Amino acid sequence: MEHQVQVWKGLFRPQETLHTLRESTSIQGYRFRVLILLLCSSLVFGFLLYISAPEWLKMPEATAMQLTAEQKQAASIFIGIGGVISGLALPFLLIGASAFIFWGFFRDIGFKKLFVLHTYLYVIILIGLAANIPYMLAFGSTEMLSPFGVGPWVNAITDNVFLTSFFGWITIFFIWHIYASIKLLMEASLKSKRYVLTVSIGLHLLLILIVAVINTMYHMQLNG
Repeated sequence: MEHQVQVWKGLFRPQETLHTLRESTSIQGYRFRVLILLLCSSLVFGFLLYISAPEWLKMPEATAMQLTAEQKQAASIFIGIGGVISGLALPFLLIGASAFIFWGFFRDIGFKKLFVLHTYLYVIILIGLAANIPYMLAFGSTEMLSPFGVGPWVNAITDNVFLTSFFGWITIFFIWHIYASIKLLMEASLKSKRYVLTVSIGLHLLLILIVAVINTMYHMQLNG
């Protein structure tokens, strides 16, 4: 049996396309869709780093160089090119790391098939990043909290770095990512519904908890 990769059906109607993945011996259409994914990823990250260049050029190391306007523009282009390159590499790193972590809990699916499933989920990450770009351009910052989540509301009532960082991750795209991962895993795994829910939600929350702790420690060190 072969499984035909269909990203949008996999995300929105997984029961219609993933029923073949569990018992498939071959996967068709994956390479072409990965090429499209890499192209989109490089464009998104390239643009994100390009518009973030002014913030990078305000760092002490950059201001000490006393760059001219032309040099700053050239530096912005090189930073954007770095984003394009990052956009080509990051999908493999993120998808591979996610698949490896989930493989520890879903050995019945197998690493290769989990890699395919997390390729689907990476699309949600790209959509979330792309959706933030207009707001980043409007407010002139790539470090702003996503307007699609509760982060700005938490930031309005507290300046606690940990709380702002933790809740800043909770957006409609993060919730969509959890929901899609649950639906995909339920279709591909033989594990119980309760097991899938517990592991998927738990790993997602653990991830943003770790990131929030790291961000808090970084700010503590930065502020002495």
